[in-house]
Amino acid sequence: MAAAARRQRIDRLSLQVATQCGSQYGQAAPTGSPWRTTFRREHMPEMVAHRFFAADKCTRCGECFTRCQYMDLTRSEAILEIRRLIEDRPTTTVLRDCVSCYACDAFCPEDAGPYQLILEKWSRRYDQNGLPVRAAYMLPYQDPNYRTDMVPEMSPREKELLTTWKQTPAQGEVLYPGCNLLTLPSLLDLGVLDGLPVSGDWSLCCGEPFYRLGAFAVMEQIAAALTAYYADKKITKMIFACPACLNMFRNILPGRFGARFDFECEYIAGWLLRRLDDGRIRVTRPLERAVAVHDSCHGRVLGDEIMEQTRELYARLGVSVVNTKHHHADGICCGIAAGCNRQMPQDIVRVGRRELREGVDTGADEMAIYCTGCYLILNIIQNLSRRRAPSSKQRLVHTMELLAEAVGEQVPRTGVPRTVERRARKMLFNIIRAALPKVLSTKHYKIGELKIGPEE
Repeated sequence: MAAAARRQRIDRLSLQVATQCGSQYGQAAPTGSPWRTTFRREHMPEMVAHRFFAADKCTRCGECFTRCQYMDLTRSEAILEIRRLIEDRPTTTVLRDCVSCYACDAFCPEDAGPYQLILEKWSRRYDQNGLPVRAAYMLPYQDPNYRTDMVPEMSPREKELLTTWKQTPAQGEVLYPGCNLLTLPSLLDLGVLDGLPVSGDWSLCCGEPFYRLGAFAVMEQIAAALTAYYADKKITKMIFACPACLNMFRNILPGRFGARFDFECEYIAGWLLRRLDDGRIRVTRPLERAVAVHDSCHGRVLGDEIMEQTRELYARLGVSVVNTKHHHADGICCGIAAGCNRQMPQDIVRVGRRELREGVDTGADEMAIYCTGCYLILNIIQNLSRRRAPSSKQRLVHTMELLAEAVGEQVPRTGVPRTVERRARKMLFNIIRAALPKVLSTKHYKIGELKIGPEE
């Protein structure tokens, strides 16, 4: 396909997706790379109302907020709060104490989506006020941010992996890395994954943080641009090591923001279990030890596909699972989502420390973490808390590290010592340097121009 025709097709697809979302601002830039879609704030009209909450399904039972681990509401108080949200009246607790953990959607017996009510309020807040400037450093597509600032710290092998993944054709069966695994690329540098090409880079982020912030206008941009980028890629199946990215590509981007993807989406645990079944992956060193397990926000929403498949994988590796006091759907957030309400770092630390304490209380020497975002954030919070309680430190280990150990590999292949603790310390330093000085600032900003998709 000629470059000009290819550009026209992407322009057409972008406009169709944007129009489907009720907005006309999604036209691709008429010049520049055919793979880069540019959106400008001045092209955006006033946002239309978003009502992702299924009010007709909701029975006002209050189960969603009664089970919340952070609000401590009685059943009657929870019922009053859900009614206030539905009727667009001020709440007494929910909008103040919500940590954006998404669990209320998992709790709802009618699949009404109560979390969407909260996001709707935050979307209105974003449309009116934008985001506080202290949030910028923690967000994708912002330059710099706390993840991309790690690239200069990476080993030559890690930088080589990022370059290779950026250039790998998106076709057939591919693994989507997502921003967090791009921050720790050595986790995917395993021989057992040699038959699964990794394709992606920073410019193809799924946009999950913007969704959790209620920045729906930004999400519509991302949905249109990713639809345009993947429209002519011959992908049959996309594998996800990150539950958040899986949920965004499979459910949120198509179901909420009009994206269209013509490939199947699958969590990596299922892919690994099939290869264990057919012998293409062999456990040569059963681990024979117990670990606590941290369940992620998107993991509890996606349910058994994530939480039970991961536990089955651990069992196949020889690991015994010790559940924390709160686990599965009732599990505690790593903390990062808690920053979505007030965008204050102390909220992230407070929630993350609670989960670290629950891990230690199991008596296990290690906590296994399957979400790389949770893995990074809990390592950062553990570094921040180390001086306060050095004796209570529990080793945090990623699922891919357990896999590598059980099959007789090492992470990374080069034999360089484990990097996550050093990277977490550097990320913490960068966050303190870049974001904390702006904590007291009253300035706000709105996301303007987004450049999505790799340069050709």
